[in-house]
Amino acid sequence: MTSRPSDDLAYVRDIAESGASAPLLGGRFLVWWGLLVTIAYIGHYLIVTGLAGLPVDMLGLMWMAFAVIGVGGFFALMKIFPADKPGASSAGNRASSTVWMASGFVLFSFFTGVTIKSILDGTASMGFNWSIPLVLGVYGISQLVSGLMSNTRWLTFAGYAAIAFVGLTALIVDRAELYLAAAVAAAVTVLIPGLLMLRDEPSTTV
Repeated sequence: MTSRPSDDLAYVRDIAESGASAPLLGGRFLVWWGLLVTIAYIGHYLIVTGLAGLPVDMLGLMWMAFAVIGVGGFFALMKIFPADKPGASSAGNRASSTVWMASGFVLFSFFTGVTIKSILDGTASMGFNWSIPLVLGVYGISQLVSGLMSNTRWLTFAGYAAIAFVGLTALIVDRAELYLAAAVAAAVTVLIPGLLMLRDEPSTTV
């Protein structure tokens, strides 16, 4: 039996549209990381400007706590995530899961390298400041892919907004206000979209 090109195109279209209306299920993870990152960036700004009344040495402790709490909470959320959520196998959810997994690997690799360099040099690397445009770029790509694959306009907007913040934060990478801009970006492009995704998330029964 042979297939015609029109049949192949129809098949590809069906696959692409298979998850177009299925809500995304990663809202709790976006809320978790979006909230932590927003708080951490605000905390960083308050410490480096002296507004928190804490020594700059506290930055290292704060970010270590962020990493431990963030990773611990992430795995806890993974463990309690309902296995019977409808729509998990949709094209949108599979694409979102894959792109965020790749994004996590990129950020882990980057921060591992920057941390090792800081230890070897004995001083904090400027890579930490430059990590913000990188992080926002990763957010932008991940949200844009997720939004386009799930046909979610506000998530697509969040992706474009994160990409726009890449250029903005690069302009002020040597200023303390960098971390305030990063906090706003994290809240707008990760935390709020996560809350909206949780709102639209289906129950475990259909």
